[in-house]
Amino acid sequence: MARSPIATHACPLYNRDVTWSECCEVQEVREDEMELKWLREPFDRAQADEICTRCRWYVVSKGE
Repeated sequence: MARSPIATHACPLYNRDVTWSECCEVQEVREDEMELKWLREPFDRAQADEICTRCRWYVVSKGE
């Protein structure tokens, strides 16, 4: 089952609740599939790499 794009999560990168869609956009920037300038809220890529690899909320397994 896929996660809803409007599901929310306490994001340790932004220090606020974010939607799953926002989280995926951060991952797209981290994977060089989107430019950071297109996001409403910029972030430090090195910090995102550290935080996102621990958090991994953007990952959806078949069991969810």
